[in-house]
Amino acid sequence: MRQFSSSFRVWHWLQAISVFGLFITVLLRESVMSKEGIGTIIQSKLSDIGTMITDEQAVLIGKAVRSPMWDWHIYLGITVTVLLVWRFGMILKNGFGFDEDPKMKKVYGLYRAVYVVLTLMSISGLVLYWKLAGESKELVETLHMYMGWGIFVFAAVHIVGVILAERSDQSGLVSRMINGK
Repeated sequence: MRQFSSSFRVWHWLQAISVFGLFITVLLRESVMSKEGIGTIIQSKLSDIGTMITDEQAVLIGKAVRSPMWDWHIYLGITVTVLLVWRFGMILKNGFGFDEDPKMKKVYGLYRAVYVVLTLMSISGLVLYWKLAGESKELVETLHMYMGWGIFVFAAVHIVGVILAERSDQSGLVSRMINGK
């Protein structure tokens, strides 16, 4: 059975927490914390007390209100990038750590693809953060968003795969990923 080093287990859970946090910030941004939604609430409440503002002003205020939440997206994105560099260091030192199980060949290929997507997503996020995209900003944002949704889909598939593996001949997989035994 495949064993996981303590450094890999720590990396895995920190990466999982960071990706989950990114998912939450995106979900909030696209739903209850949308700048338009917040702006509409602000316009309505100000109107109740006799103050009128334009839609554009409401959106600006909405952006300001959600800014601290969006800062967390940036912090978590940088964390994912640092963790990815750490993982690449582990790979250079010890290899991927995949065993030779032929049944796992496709799964390991998927993991390698995820590393590529995480790398591209990290690079695009840093390009957006440092405002290096120029006229390509919208394209970079779109690619970043689709890669992010791809990672979130992978996370869901990964969890289902772990549950199925735990119920098959790989019983104890979760225990080994938590405590190494």
